[in-house]
Amino acid sequence: MQIRGREVDFKISRLKDAGSMDLALKHMSETEKKLGNAEGITAMLAEYIKMFQVFFVEATGTDVLEGCEDAAEAKQACIYFLREVMKQKDEVTSGFSLDDIK
Repeated sequence: MQIRGREVDFKISRLKDAGSMDLALKHMSETEKKLGNAEGITAMLAEYIKMFQVFFVEATGTDVLEGCEDAAEAKQACIYFLREVMKQKDEVTSGFSLDDIK
């Protein structure tokens, strides 16, 4: 999939990718709880962007937010990625029927 012009090789159906995603989501949740500790809006936004950047690197191995200075853009990239992953998950877990082989 393409995110911010970069190709990301990620499939939730691969056990390695699913494990990386689980770990990245856990770390992002922990980091998000600490975001309020930054002094000033600039520092808080920088930490917010960094949280998403670390998430992408941990989940996919690709830094799709390199050079990003817009917290809203970082958040949208993450939302897009998570929606695409949910589509992949739904496709993989939708059940199996021999009728699908026709």
